[in-house]
Amino acid sequence: MAQRVCKYCLIAGLFFFPALVPAQEYSGWRLYHAEGDIVLTSRGSRTIYKSGSSDFEGTLLKSQDMIQTGSGRAEIQISPENAGSGEYTVLKLEENTSLLINSLGADLSLELLYGRIRAVNGADAPNLTIRSGNSQSSLRDSDAALDFIARPGQTQPVLAIHCFRGQGELTPLTQTGSADVSKLPIKNGETLRMEYHIPFSYVERKDLDQEALAYWTAHQFAGSAPLAMPAVELAQPPAARAEETPADTIVYAPPAFSAGARKIKNGYIITGLLLAGAGAAMQGYSFFGNPGPELRDSLFYGGYGPLGLGAVFLFGAAAYNPD
Repeated sequence: MAQRVCKYCLIAGLFFFPALVPAQEYSGWRLYHAEGDIVLTSRGSRTIYKSGSSDFEGTLLKSQDMIQTGSGRAEIQISPENAGSGEYTVLKLEENTSLLINSLGADLSLELLYGRIRAVNGADAPNLTIRSGNSQSSLRDSDAALDFIARPGQTQPVLAIHCFRGQGELTPLTQTGSADVSKLPIKNGETLRMEYHIPFSYVERKDLDQEALAYWTAHQFAGSAPLAMPAVELAQPPAARAEETPADTIVYAPPAFSAGARKIKNGYIITGLLLAGAGAAMQGYSFFGNPGPELRDSLFYGGYGPLGLGAVFLFGAAAYNPD
């Protein structure tokens, strides 16, 4: 009897075991290739790997870790705890690039502080979210390059997304860092360029930038990733068009005032104009109306009161800017 009970328990355990196995968890980004000097910042500790060093091999970057390249380049690949046969996400960092790892898990989150990267993820890889300045890019089953660099003569970096394959979304962020309701699709064979000037976001969509395609064709992956890589071969540039079409330009502004806020602001403006007009009329009559001496002084000095109150209301209307 006891043997039969043990047998049934063993069968039940084998039946329910697949449901108890945890989902694949991602343990970190593996730095597997480096050229030149590389700086890793982890848990407040800063480590510099000089050019030609192989000490970085096997290094895993966790959440809140940062990798920086000076005159060198680096390649990292997400490394799951239970590596299977699927395709994994790989990133290539170019010179003068700073990349912060925000979170790991079902979705991967990074922050491009500055520089140029190329991100490739396969169909079996998790979604990849990259924040850069006042925007957030979400990529899935794609091959895209992100440039977040300052142009000559400018101090504010400009974001450019070059999609070589796949799809995704670009979300402009508000000043508080929350996502705007507007999401722009990232499409295969297109370049999105976004400039942020408070409080507007200017987004331009055009055909794939051929200079970016030529750059990443010349700077391919090393191909020595420890896990299975997604397809990283770039397509040949399309034939030149006979006619160039103007690029689409979209301007995103913050939400307009509500009806109640507009009424309050307009009330301040109207009251201020009426009071200022009354004060100006009183002083104007004292000069040009030829009243008696007592009335002229009363009108002239009394006009300062409405003028001052009108100025207060107008300044209040200028300062009243609710979100």
